[in-house]
Amino acid sequence: MDLAWSFSHLDPTIAETAYETLGAIRRGCPVSRSGELGGFVLVTGYDEIREAARAADRFSAYVDGLGAAAVVAEMREVVAPMFETDEAHHHQWRRLLQDFFTPQAAAAQEQYVRAVCRETLQELISHGAADLIRAYTRQVPPLVIGRVLGLTELERAWLSEHVRALYGAKTLTEAKQVGRMYADFLLERIHERRAHPTGDLLSAMVTAEVDGRAADDDELVKMTMLLVAAGHLTTADACATAILQLVEEPAMRERVSADPTALEAFVEELVRYEPAVAATGRTVTTETRLGGMPLSPGDRLLLAWGSANRDERVFDDGDIFRLDRERTTPQHLGWGSGEHRCLGRHLARVELRVMLTELLSALPGFRLQPGAEVRRTFGVIRGVASLPVQWERR
Repeated sequence: MDLAWSFSHLDPTIAETAYETLGAIRRGCPVSRSGELGGFVLVTGYDEIREAARAADRFSAYVDGLGAAAVVAEMREVVAPMFETDEAHHHQWRRLLQDFFTPQAAAAQEQYVRAVCRETLQELISHGAADLIRAYTRQVPPLVIGRVLGLTELERAWLSEHVRALYGAKTLTEAKQVGRMYADFLLERIHERRAHPTGDLLSAMVTAEVDGRAADDDELVKMTMLLVAAGHLTTADACATAILQLVEEPAMRERVSADPTALEAFVEELVRYEPAVAATGRTVTTETRLGGMPLSPGDRLLLAWGSANRDERVFDDGDIFRLDRERTTPQHLGWGSGEHRCLGRHLARVELRVMLTELLSALPGFRLQPGAEVRRTFGVIRGVASLPVQWERR
């Protein structure tokens, strides 16, 4: 219980042992209170997280200072359509945009993803060494989500550069400067689509009318920022975690390199075992209970998705990475649950599969550089800080 009271998902010192810590908290009490970050309720159990995610009438997706709100903190007062709304309003937005994220739409992006991967890797081959986070996993996803939005090739390149600069900023001043340029860039694209809609995803967002009105500029900017973050940060960090898993387990790497079916199973097990979205928030909207704990309106919840996927009450061996894990019930929560379940999961699967396939083909003997210390990250997103590797030059 003491661990729960002092837990903060934003504390960098917990990253390496996050799931050991969350496991101890979960086994003691799957719904606990923490005094960190202004106070919140930490939810670590499978049943409790799934209940909170599915009960939009009691738990709102709009949260001040936790989860997605922390990704675009400079716009915390603005409510992003779809991402931070619930029930009927959310459902209308989701229906308007879901055609851009179907399995068929995701499959239509595969050729482009492969081309970007090959071009990026081709530039690396002769170097013999690189940080795969900076040089690969963070290069591909922003270009892909830019294409899904409907941006031109030059606009995608601009988006990619500035999104990476924003989330790699070393100081608050730098982040604010890049963030302002980024927001202004998006605002220009929004105004262009409002004047001349083109049928792409961004046009659909700009021209949509929900509850009798279109979203205003600030709502659209925040919504687009969250959409780009969801398409970029989660996929980039999931791919980085996947690469580290394959580096640490050579036999598994050999198997997935030779068998596309094994690679698909690897991606799905990775999302269960180390979900890129580590934690999201909810706000209590009515007097209620969760896991036996009484809750009041305004209480903030932090849902620790990876902890749910290791809950011993549901998964006998949840702390073990298994390629042969059954994909029936219980369903893991790595893609979320309820009405806010990841809209882009089909695209993410395509990206991860192609990014890993092309990497394993282009750099078949890559390995960690001597003396390299790999540091995991944990917070809203789970990932790896850097992956310095080397390979035989060709």
